[in-house]
Amino acid sequence: TSDRANFSNGGSGMTGSQVGYVYRLDYSYASKYLFEATGRYDGHYYFAPGHQYAYFPAFSGGWRLSEESFIKDNLPWINQLKLRGSWGKSGNLAGGPFQYLNSYTLNPNAYVFGTGTLVQGSSINLEANPNITWEKSTKTDIGLDGNLWRGLLTFELDYFYEKRTDMLLQPSITVPVEYGLALAQENAGIMSNHGFEAVLGTAHTFHDGLRLGINGNFSYAKNKLIQIFETAATRDNPNRSRTGKPLNTPFGYKALGLFKTSDDKNGDGVIDASDGYNVTQFGTLHPGDVKYADLNHDGVIDANDETKVGYPNSPQITYGFTLTGSWKGFDMSLFFQGAAEASINIAGYQTIPFRLDNTNAGYEYFNNRWTPTHQNARFPRAYAALNDNNTANPSYGNTFGPWESSEWMSNTGFLRLKTGVIGYTIPNKITQHFKVRNLRFYASAQNLFTISHLHFEDPETGYTNREEAYPVQKVIIFGLNLNF
Repeated sequence: TSDRANFSNGGSGMTGSQVGYVYRLDYSYASKYLFEATGRYDGHYYFAPGHQYAYFPAFSGGWRLSEESFIKDNLPWINQLKLRGSWGKSGNLAGGPFQYLNSYTLNPNAYVFGTGTLVQGSSINLEANPNITWEKSTKTDIGLDGNLWRGLLTFELDYFYEKRTDMLLQPSITVPVEYGLALAQENAGIMSNHGFEAVLGTAHTFHDGLRLGINGNFSYAKNKLIQIFETAATRDNPNRSRTGKPLNTPFGYKALGLFKTSDDKNGDGVIDASDGYNVTQFGTLHPGDVKYADLNHDGVIDANDETKVGYPNSPQITYGFTLTGSWKGFDMSLFFQGAAEASINIAGYQTIPFRLDNTNAGYEYFNNRWTPTHQNARFPRAYAALNDNNTANPSYGNTFGPWESSEWMSNTGFLRLKTGVIGYTIPNKITQHFKVRNLRFYASAQNLFTISHLHFEDPETGYTNREEAYPVQKVIIFGLNLNF
C-alpha cells in the first residue's frame, strides 16, 4: 500500500459576482454635428452593501468644420477639419476584496485552556473599513483633426485633463502597539494629470518621382498628487513634501559632487572641521567621497535634508517619428523612438563594488571611479567594502540613504533608431524575362543605435529585474522578396 505521507487531497473554491448595465446613444446631423452619450452602472462584490454600485457616464461631441459653407466654399485647401471634445467618468477596483469585513488568522498554541493544554487562538489581521468604494477618474479631452492641401499636412491635436479621486491609500500615521492591528486603507487620495498629444504627418511627390514623407507623434503628461497621507515631517517641509509632486517622485540627499584632494587642506587624508568643513555626514570623510547639501543648515546630514532628486521612472515625454522615401525602385523607412523627463537609480552591481552579496562591480564603475589623478570622475572612490557615506544605507530600513541620493540618479531620456529598412525593387522590364512578378532586395535593422546619458544600460529597463534583464539586441537582416 502507498504511504499516506506521499499523497493528499484538498481544494478550494470561491464565487464572485458583478453586474454592469451599459447604454449608448449616437446622434448625427448633416454629417456635421456629432454627439454620443454612453454610461455604465456597475456593481461589484469588492465593496460593502451601500457602496457596491456606481454610475459612470460619458459624453462626446464633434463638429466637422470643413463641411460648413464658410470653409467649404472659401478655403479649398482645407480638406478636412474637425473639432471634438469628450468628458467622462470611469471606476477602478481598488485594493483587494472584502476590506469592509474583519478577517482573522488562526494561531496554533496560542493560550492555555482548562487542563493546561495549549489551544488554538485567533487574531484580527487588519482594521475593517466598511466605507471603501470605487476609485473614480474624471477625464476631459479637447481635440482638433485636420487634413490640408490634399494630404500635404495631416494633424491630430489633443489636450487632456484627468482627476482621480477616492484613491485607496494607507494612513501615514503610527498608532500605539496597544491598538493591536494595522489601520485600514481609505479612499482619501486625489491626483490630477494633464498634458497634450500631437500627431503630425506630411508627404510630397516631386516631379522626378522622388517621394518623401514624415510622420511623428509627441506626448507630454504630468501628474500631481493633490491629496495624500503625509506625516508632519514631510508635509511641513517644502523639500520633502510629496503633495504637489508627481507620483513616484524619487527623494533623497542632494549630492554636490565629490570631495577633491584640495578639500583636504591639512593633508592628513581626512576631511573634517580642521579643513573648514563643519557638516557631519556619515563616518570618516576622505577625498573622493560624496558631498551632500545641508539644506536646513543645521550642520548634520539627516532625514531633514531629504529633497526631490529626479523624475519618476515613467517618462513624462514620449515621442517618435518615421521617415519614408522612395525613388526609382529604391525605398526607405526609418522609425525613431524617444522619451524624456525620466530618471532611474543606477546604484547596482555595475556601479557599486561589493553591493549586497559582495559581488564585484562591472567595468562601468572601475573605468569612471575617483582617483587622485581622475578627480572629475562620475563615481566615488573605491573601498574594500561598502562605505557608509557613499553606498551603504545609514538609515537601515528608512526610505532614503546614500543609495537614494542624486549621486546615483541618472537621466533615462533617449532617442533610438528602433527599426530601419532600405530596399530596392528590380524593374519589371527586367524581371519579366525570368517570369518573375516582383523581386526586391532589402536590409533591415533593429535597435541600430541609441543616444542616451545612460550608455551602459538600456534606458527602458526600469526597476523590474534590471540586473538580470537581457540587454537590447542589435539585429541586422539581409533578405529578398520574390513573387512569381
